[in-house]
Amino acid sequence: MTRLLILVPLAIAAVVVGQQFGWKWIFAPLLAWAMIRWSFATFRSMVHGGQGLADGPEDGPTLVGPDERTLYWCEECGTEVLLLVRGSGTPLRHCGTRMHERTEILN
Repeated sequence: MTRLLILVPLAIAAVVVGQQFGWKWIFAPLLAWAMIRWSFATFRSMVHGGQGLADGPEDGPTLVGPDERTLYWCEECGTEVLLLVRGSGTPLRHCGTRMHERTEILN
């Protein structure tokens, strides 16, 4: 309820300023605010390393067995990554998309 009480006068003031001085004085700060929020959210996810996004319960990092070879490959650019230690069940990300997992059993 208090947000609504704050939002109504702000909306009225925004309309008055937009009509008197031009809408760029309203939309530019809103765009800047949205860009700042997006950049902080992006940096926050980089700092925390995507914690809380795992598919299942995490038991900690485990070594990949010697009879298994797991590769992740990026569909966009063709980059391949050899997995040596499995930290979680979440696939790696590259070029803004999830990488595809390919597991080979070695005999």
